[in-house]
Amino acid sequence: MGIASYIIPILFALILHGGLLLLLIPHWFQQEDPYHRTPRHIQAQMIDLKALSNQENLQKKFQQDQLKKAEQEKKREKVEQERQEELKQQQRELEQKRQQKLEQQAKKLQQEKEIKQKAIAEQQRKETQAKKLAKLKEQKANELARKIAAEKEQKKELKKKEEKKKLEAKKRADAKKKRDAEKKRKAAEAKKKADAEKKRKADKLKREEAKRKAQEEKKQQEAERLAAENAANRKAAAAERANKMRAEISGYIQALIERNWRYPSNTRNGMKAKVLIRLFPSGEVDSVEVIQSSGDAAFDKSAEKAVLRVGKFPRVREVDPLFFERELRRVIIEFRPEGLRW
Repeated sequence: MGIASYIIPILFALILHGGLLLLLIPHWFQQEDPYHRTPRHIQAQMIDLKALSNQENLQKKFQQDQLKKAEQEKKREKVEQERQEELKQQQRELEQKRQQKLEQQAKKLQQEKEIKQKAIAEQQRKETQAKKLAKLKEQKANELARKIAAEKEQKKELKKKEEKKKLEAKKRADAKKKRDAEKKRKAAEAKKKADAEKKRKADKLKREEAKRKAQEEKKQQEAERLAAENAANRKAAAAERANKMRAEISGYIQALIERNWRYPSNTRNGMKAKVLIRLFPSGEVDSVEVIQSSGDAAFDKSAEKAVLRVGKFPRVREVDPLFFERELRRVIIEFRPEGLRW
């Protein structure tokens, strides 16, 4: 906002004040002070005290009205002065805002100028860096070309050496072939004699081996028969112990779970839920999972809680590790109101 935006309000204020002054001027010049009149001559007359009293009251009332008007005028002047002060304050604030805006614009221009200068400097830096990179690439290209030329020359030398080596190797190979052929001839004669001797000894060994093998087979059959009998006995004993252990440990686990099972009051016969229990070798419960729901969430939850209440089956750590891995690592219990089933 500029100074031009204040011209119209100022003109209206001046016109308003001018109109008020024009209305008040006749009133100010026509009034006379009754107490300061100078009579032209003295005239004696009879005075009515009652009328005089009324006149004095009228004069007092008139003076009071004049005082009220003067006070009202002072108030109007004070209000106008305050309004003028407010206008001046607004003008000062607007001027301050304009100055702040100008300062901000100048600051923004300065920042833009600095940004442009930085951009120019960055562009110059990039151009300088690009020139350096181009020069470096040119140097690397020249170096690479020199290396390639040197490698080609080196390959030519190596090729000549390889050809020379191949020729020498061929000569050595021909000489070796001759020596090898002679050796093979002598070896063939020696082998022929050796094969004949070997065949004679082999026939003898075969006869002795067949006799020994027949005796060993007879011993092996007897040992296998005894081993089979022992294995069958051990297997039967192990199966009996495993069945006994299974019955004892399953009864033990079921008893602990049944003591800790609190099924809901709405449980009815025929409901059943299968729960998978994973155990640690120490007998502690690793996890509990309902693998077949009864259809009642509360019933399933009570089965899980029964296992978690037990928490640990101490006798499990006393069983054989193989039996634990085979039978107790993963246990499935069927929960029914009539009783648990392994």
